[in-house]
Amino acid sequence: MTTYTTSANSALSGWRNVAEFFTHFLGIPNELDLTKTNASAALTIADAAGGGYGRLTTGSTTPADNNGVFLATQGEIFKFDSQHGFALRSQLKFTPSGGNTDNVLAIGVQNAPTEDNFLADDGAGPRADYWGAGIYKIDGGTTWICEVSAGTTQQTLDTGIAADGSETTFEIEYLPSGGDAAYGQVVFRIGGEIVRRPGTFAREVFAPEISLSGATEMKAIVGHKTGAASELIVDINAIGWALGLSS
Repeated sequence: MTTYTTSANSALSGWRNVAEFFTHFLGIPNELDLTKTNASAALTIADAAGGGYGRLTTGSTTPADNNGVFLATQGEIFKFDSQHGFALRSQLKFTPSGGNTDNVLAIGVQNAPTEDNFLADDGAGPRADYWGAGIYKIDGGTTWICEVSAGTTQQTLDTGIAADGSETTFEIEYLPSGGDAAYGQVVFRIGGEIVRRPGTFAREVFAPEISLSGATEMKAIVGHKTGAASELIVDINAIGWALGLSS
């Protein structure tokens, strides 16, 4: 007897191996939680032909310096371990404020993020002790920074890539080591290009290796924090991730 497989069923063939999420903000996604400092901070859908933008705002009612807002997964579903590789991607834009005071985490993973600690106050960047990785800019900065953190051990690179607010794609990929289960590696991409160390011979790829000892679960996150007493708005065209599952 002939067996027929529909294209829809074929699309489900990988469900045992990979969990995926992706949104172009055609509506407010229920899978993401909004965390904020200012009660008026919000996620709304901005009009755009061909798909919406998730307009993430720090709040216009009594705006203050160091008001934070972020979107994150509801659970800590990512971990640097020997089995579960993952990839994260976002595409966003914003209008830089005077003095480049914006603090923007374009994409990242962090354990136990809060509106206060996901980016430290006064342009200090991510906190000094966390598990995670991120692509971000800080108050007063004009370039994107990449960082991997294993507790108090951080590997950080100023990419030299202009953080001018233009619509850009950001990606983070975690690769468990094929030869040593005690280590993993993180790769960054900005605008579709692998991040490299500026000023190095042959422009070496920035792909930090990290020890997995003590690793803990993390949330996927995108967000921003004000660097002055004015509202900060970031328009997110898309966000998504794929997570390898145990066999």
